Amino acid sequence: MKNLTKYTFALLAAAMAGQASAGIVVDGNIDEWLSNKATWATSSAYTQATVEDQTGGSGIRLSPGYGGQAYDAEALFARIESGKLFVALATGHNPLTKTSGNNYGAGDFAIDFGKDGSYELGINFRVPNGTSAVDNFGQHAGVYAVSHWYYGLWDTAGNQTSTSPDPAHPTSIKSGTKLGDATFAYSTTAKTGYGSYNNDGHYFYEMSVDLGVLSGAGWDGSAFNIHWTENCANDSILVDPEMNVPEPGSMALLGAGLFGMMGLRRRSHRR
Repeated sequence: MKNLTKYTFALLAAAMAGQASAGIVVDGNIDEWLSNKATWATSSAYTQATVEDQTGGSGIRLSPGYGGQAYDAEALFARIESGKLFVALATGHNPLTKTSGNNYGAGDFAIDFGKDGSYELGINFRVPNGTSAVDNFGQHAGVYAVSHWYYGLWDTAGNQTSTSPDPAHPTSIKSGTKLGDATFAYSTTAKTGYGSYNNDGHYFYEMSVDLGVLSGAGWDGSAFNIHWTENCANDSILVDPEMNVPEPGSMALLGAGLFGMMGLRRRSHRR
């Protein structure tokens, strides 16, 4: 992995109901998450983050393939506060990209309770007026208990495949049962002035999900992974907490969650 930065925070839970760190407005602008836009450094010790920012055209290798800025998953942030899970993503990939021919649109957000690779929960992202199968499942911003996922183009060794894609990188929800709705916003105009490459264009996603929806999907309060990639799985990003968060029943008393170590696993390539 190149250009890998890990932020590791030990989070202290607030002791009284309603107490929270600085509020997040889900509007598709992640500036309130950042203390330093050039490094993607977070503004709050309550935030977990994984960062790997690369650049360049389609000929730039990201490992195991190519894709450059247009398929770069750059930073993924997570925070629990005020009874909600907040998630933010920075990427060089335009959310309006549709899956067609050699182009691959944005995937859905996947949550893996217990970090065992099962990815029980999905937050659906639908390209407006999408035409491919992966764009047509369910409702935009719906939160689903997932029974089947789509996967990308690559096997576990990073070789292109149509029969045995790597199950560590779910792309989009194939089938599932809706449990609720996320508050969801994303930008469709590239923004500059972020990351190590000041002139690169970036797109942002923000969302929040009530913790009760997570509990309804089987979350028992233990640590979980949050994963995102495009529908080709060219470049994946993963927030990987190690320490347990409080029991769901005590979340009403907590203004912030308790996360631990984060890790990053990436897959990248463009055809």
